[in-house]
Amino acid sequence: MRQLSYKFISLVKNRQWYHQRFDGAPLYMHTIAEAEVAREKRKPAGTEADIRVWFCQDGKADWYLDMADVRRGSRVLINLAQKDGSISTKLLNSWCKDELFFDKFFKEFKLEILKSLSDSDLIKIYKKFHKLSFSRFTSSAVIDHFALGTDEYIAKLLRQEVGRLDKESDFTKIFSIATAPTHQSFINKAEMDLLKIAMTDPTNIKKIDQYQKKYFWSKNNYTDSKVITVKDIKREILVWKKSGVNLRRKFNQLKNTLTINRNNKRALFKKYKFSKLLLTLLKISDDFTWWQDERKKATYLNIYLGSSILNEIARRKKVDRELTKYLLLNEVESFFKNNKPNVAELKLRQRKTAIIVSREGSYVVSGDEADQIKKMMFINKKEDKVKDIRGLSASVGRVIGPVKIIGSVKEINKVQKGDILVAVMTRPDYIAGIKKAAAIVTNEGGITCHAAIVARELGIPCIIATKIATEVLKDGDVVEVNANHGVVKVIR
Repeated sequence: MRQLSYKFISLVKNRQWYHQRFDGAPLYMHTIAEAEVAREKRKPAGTEADIRVWFCQDGKADWYLDMADVRRGSRVLINLAQKDGSISTKLLNSWCKDELFFDKFFKEFKLEILKSLSDSDLIKIYKKFHKLSFSRFTSSAVIDHFALGTDEYIAKLLRQEVGRLDKESDFTKIFSIATAPTHQSFINKAEMDLLKIAMTDPTNIKKIDQYQKKYFWSKNNYTDSKVITVKDIKREILVWKKSGVNLRRKFNQLKNTLTINRNNKRALFKKYKFSKLLLTLLKISDDFTWWQDERKKATYLNIYLGSSILNEIARRKKVDRELTKYLLLNEVESFFKNNKPNVAELKLRQRKTAIIVSREGSYVVSGDEADQIKKMMFINKKEDKVKDIRGLSASVGRVIGPVKIIGSVKEINKVQKGDILVAVMTRPDYIAGIKKAAAIVTNEGGITCHAAIVARELGIPCIIATKIATEVLKDGDVVEVNANHGVVKVIR
């Protein structure tokens, strides 16, 4: 791995960046970055990324996409949609084999055999894991560039085709119906399965054990592999039982959401007779929402597999397992065999790291040099005076509540019932807080983003893509979230 010298600073200057924040460590994110910049036949030319940049500090990651990549990729997909109404189905099918291979490897993976493997066999299983993960995630740029680059285009096309409306809230409702998912997310399914146990037989150890085996990986993130235990599940069931919520009604709400979405879409499409292009783009959006959810699931399985292998490497090397997360993909073998990079370097990375992945290669720096890279990225950034907070309404509704800014899953317990959860973006591991929130507001996101999907499933107001919510708002501010108009107003 080459260290970043100043001749590579040109790679990050004069670009417009799309920002995501979540709990993350370099190794797992490097898999995604390398896969996204890869060019291959399955990936339509132009949908791949030219560059990905991210910073890791104190277990948190700031991930940046170049908006030029996003716009180029979305244009390619829009052009394909104009020619082929079944393009999303064809794209999904082209990755099917790799997804099946990855799932097969996960199902056959036996944690208990790792200790008995020779050093060479341990490296072999890591290489196989790496190869399967890389192939599985080469679709990521296609998904993200469409999701983040077509929102405004789809909204503009929808406005043109529905014609003049009396109120802006009427359009917001139409947009929400047209872009609502019709596929069940794995989080929704896991919650329904848990509610089913809580409603029917909350002390049935056999059912709880089956649930644990099915969803033990579902609380992972880009930093940690958190294996859910039977004890954890019993605690979640107890929380539901003590919540005072009508569990049967909650279960039916989750169960019926997709049917309601399908029926509302069918009625909307019958009323307005949308153009073939708009219908195709909405189909891609729906298909990609499902695909994106499958990618999240695969990411969590990937974290479990990678952590298991790296933990065994750390045990044999007699180093802190946390440090192995700061290796990059092609450093694992050299670290295991030759201590390169050494432990001292990994400790520096753990404190603060910047990583660039581009067509020219992968580069990593730590400490003060990471700060310098960030300054170079945003050298022309100017602070504008904020008049109000506006974004895209992903789920309609209007509520008032106190703000809770969330920058990590470690802060999710701050959210109490009735709070407004505000974040750069949400992740599946935020679900414990989201279930208590009265509304969600994010800086970033597209129509297929996690916040949009979950808010619709739970029936709570959600405004995404405000760009500035986490910078303008602070904990304790009381705000009105008017997702009927896409506006957040500070009351006090």
